[in-house]
Amino acid sequence: MMDVPTFFKERERMCRYYKNGIDCCGCPLAKNNFIQYENCLDCCAHFPEEAVAAVENWAKDHPARTYKSVFLEMFPNVKTTKEGHPDFCLKRLLGAKGEYDICSCDITCGDCWDREIEE
Repeated sequence: MMDVPTFFKERERMCRYYKNGIDCCGCPLAKNNFIQYENCLDCCAHFPEEAVAAVENWAKDHPARTYKSVFLEMFPNVKTTKEGHPDFCLKRLLGAKGEYDICSCDITCGDCWDREIEE
């Protein structure tokens, strides 16, 4: 079972996926008589186990697109680190000054490569 912060992060991502400010057509939380509630947070309050299961299933079927996942889709044979990140600095590639080589930033490569791409 996912933890609370992950639940709310994934529920928000799911909400953006279905709603985009218009309606909730197709949202798993809008199905199974959940629609009788004013919004999905009310639904989550009344049916917490079902809501968590719906969000977990949706998140499993719709993984977040990250800089790493998109880059590896385009370049599947790129050299990667032991953590599975491309073996060069994304920060530098996106415009920071310096050489385009193995990262020597103060943050981890995962902090850059694993960021979600807002679509």
